[in-house]
Parts: sequence; C-alpha cells; structure tokens
Amino acid sequence: MNRNFKFLLIAVLVVVIAGGSYAFAAANTVEASAAGYTANVVSGYTVSLIVYNLNATDPTLVDTIMFTVSPTTGASVAKLTKIQTADAGAWTDCVVTPGTAPAATVVCTVTSTPLAAVTALNIVASSSLDPA
Repeated sequence: MNRNFKFLLIAVLVVVIAGGSYAFAAANTVEASAAGYTANVVSGYTVSLIVYNLNATDPTLVDTIMFTVSPTTGASVAKLTKIQTADAGAWTDCVVTPGTAPAATVVCTVTSTPLAAVTALNIVASSSLDPA
C-alpha cells in the first residue's frame, strides 16, 4: 500500500507541475511586430532607394549608406535598423527617421569605409527597439 501511495503522490505532483506551466504559458501576449533579414525576399519590410554617399575628398571611400524601409504589410514602422557591409562582418547601427507613413528613411554611418570592402549589404529591420 505504501508503494501505491508513492506512485499516486508522484502522479499528482506531475499533473500539478504540468498544469502550472500551462497557466504561465497561456498568459503570454505579444504585440504585433515585423522584422526581416536575408538576401532573398522576406515578409516584413521592403528596402528601396539605396544610396552610397562617397567621401567628398576621396571617392574611393564610403561615408554613409542611406535607404528607405517600408513595411510590406500593416503599419509597423521600422524603429531599429542595422547593416552589414561584408558577409560575417560587424553590424553597424543606423539612424531611423520617420518619413511619409509608414515608410522610414535610414542613414547608416560607415565613415571612410573603402568602397572595395563593401562586398555585401545585409539589412536587418525591426518594428521594436533593441532592449539592450
């Protein structure tokens, strides 16, 4: 009888823990947002009007990269954007300025980056700000 009681106690404990974890998971709500990343077409944002602003003194250097980011669905304006100018390179933070809603103008400062070193343009955009 002692063995049956232990088995029943363990079974009840498992049911209580499983029910408790379900209660916490069921209470989560996430606000609508958008994000996109890849060289292929992804849902989230459309990037257009890309401009490489060359250095005024040495046109073999890039000072800023500008573009427009527009959400592909809904009105989730981009609030955070980063670029990468070489595959596996460092990410550069960009300044996002709201334009004609819901589009945004983005300026990324890459001061004096050699034009020959710009071998890719990977863009990440998000409608929520980085919590860090």
